[in-house]
Amino acid sequence: MGRKRMKKYYYVKKKFESTGTTSDTSANIYISMLMSEAWKELTAKQHELYLYCKAQYYAQKRNTLPKEFQENLLAFTMNQSKWRDLYGLYANKNSFYKDMTALIERGFVRCLQCGANTRTKTIYEFSDKWQKYGTPEFKIMPSEMTSAMLKKYKR
Repeated sequence: MGRKRMKKYYYVKKKFESTGTTSDTSANIYISMLMSEAWKELTAKQHELYLYCKAQYYAQKRNTLPKEFQENLLAFTMNQSKWRDLYGLYANKNSFYKDMTALIERGFVRCLQCGANTRTKTIYEFSDKWQKYGTPEFKIMPSEMTSAMLKKYKR
């Protein structure tokens, strides 16, 4: 007897979701996240940044990350050429960093490698810590912060 082949099922984009191009990516957000205290504390612009981070994550090729992060399936970059030029999100870096800090402080994203001091790309990673936001178990470790956040918290 031969082995049964499993059929692969692909999600078919609905007309209201996409233009239908094959290179189109999605940025799913689940109701549990939308209803969380952490999400409710974010501003509309911070929600927008998170959605663009998700879209960037799904569109990004793994080989564009530094070698030590290529195996990390949750890692992504979001540099100025993306958030300013490609997505048109911010006119200045201070607003971007303020909003990315808010995402880190509420447990949606963590910083794996801050590129500020080395003039390299900052590597971020999605996190599920937002699920514990507002509980005693919720802690953002210094290793998950950007260098600007570390300076802010050392004061």
